[in-house]
Amino acid sequence: MPVIEFAKQCEYGVIINTYGSGGMGLSDNIEETYRLGADGWIFFTERALENKGEVLQQPYPVVLGGDYLSYGKCDQVTMPNTEAVRFAVGRLLDTGVRTIAVIGASPGMHGWEDVHDQRDGTQSLRIQGYVQAHEERGLTVDWRYVIPLLGWNQHGGVQAAASMLDSLPCPQAVLCLNDAIALGAIHELQRRGLRVPADVQLIGFDNVPESEYSVPALTTIDPHVDDYAKHAVDMLIERIEGYSGPARTYTTDFTVVERASTKLAR
Repeated sequence: MPVIEFAKQCEYGVIINTYGSGGMGLSDNIEETYRLGADGWIFFTERALENKGEVLQQPYPVVLGGDYLSYGKCDQVTMPNTEAVRFAVGRLLDTGVRTIAVIGASPGMHGWEDVHDQRDGTQSLRIQGYVQAHEERGLTVDWRYVIPLLGWNQHGGVQAAASMLDSLPCPQAVLCLNDAIALGAIHELQRRGLRVPADVQLIGFDNVPESEYSVPALTTIDPHVDDYAKHAVDMLIERIEGYSGPARTYTTDFTVVERASTKLAR
């Protein structure tokens, strides 16, 4: 885990404490942080924080990771969700692709009005990039191809791809909001006799190690996770060692790693 590696390089140990997806999320574990006695904490949240991030105001230094607002209450590291998807979808559109599905949206996303004003949330930010890429080229999004999915895993990717193919003509390309979804989607597309990328191109997000070894190898957005982890650790240690300046937000850069599941590198 990059956080552990970078902390060790700075001669700090790491305590890991997890919480489930139910209950109040991050708030459920705050009492435990007092008992564990770490000098500071990196919190990761998978949902919007209540009460404008009140939970982030703690007697120890805090850095927030994730794609939800910190409301200026602590330092934060985040990914270039909108910018990365806008760039990747734009690359496809600029090669003449016109029907691009996106798998991984929230079930309530039925039009631009549902995501336009959202300021945080992984799904909302990435769908914003998908729409913006179309709008910048004077193209209209076909919202039938914004495919909802709750389980961001390979099984979910299989199910979402199957549902799409059962109800819609096959798109020219598919953008999956993470690599696990993409790996499942590749499996289902090929199971149905479709050739990737000859019949349909496919892009993931995360650049997990497995993406390089899928068949075909997966084109994916690399959000520079090592840089993400390093900045989280560096900012936390700076706070532990006395830095008291205003809250900072660091957004990583990204790279589109072009592999065999698209025609981008040809």
